[in-house]
Amino acid sequence: MLVLIVLFAITASIACERATPPQYPLWPTGFKTEATIVAFDEDNQPHTHRSVFYYSYTNKTSSGRLHGQERHDHFGYCYGWAVNQPSCTILITDNVYVVANNLCCLAMPGNYGVPIGWLKGATWLGIEQVHGKTVDHWYSHEHEYWSEVNEPYNGVRYSGPNFKTPRQFTDYDVWQVEPQNPSLFDLPKNVDCSQSCP
Repeated sequence: MLVLIVLFAITASIACERATPPQYPLWPTGFKTEATIVAFDEDNQPHTHRSVFYYSYTNKTSSGRLHGQERHDHFGYCYGWAVNQPSCTILITDNVYVVANNLCCLAMPGNYGVPIGWLKGATWLGIEQVHGKTVDHWYSHEHEYWSEVNEPYNGVRYSGPNFKTPRQFTDYDVWQVEPQNPSLFDLPKNVDCSQSCP
């Protein structure tokens, strides 16, 4: 009987402990991860493809202030840009640029990558299971994010609007947390990228 009471007390304390929201996750200042993305176009057609995501939070930006810098290498789909091309890179530095074969254009002016604390103020929706991992589920302004419980640097899934797609689902592979080479976020040399994307 005593064993049952002790087990009940332990179970109850764990349940109560996780009933309160954890600290919102902060992204590391540098990482790389591969991902599988399902992006829905304006006609609600899904486009499943692979991507490599590089991230750096740095003050080595055009403004000299701390900003996120993002590089997304997409293989198989480019959100309606770079049509009929097998891959493209989307750079989010001080603007959003699309880079592909014979294409470098300005997709969205005045847009930096997200800061490491982009989930500050997000609502914690509880604990779930995603791909066999125990995750915290977060929601903020149409964006959802799932991070491993007790491993906030391990993003598992993202869902939300993105670029020209009303909704996408991103399932991340393992995050490699380390500083990223600043040249990853450079525009191609000797190419005019100042024209608006079609």
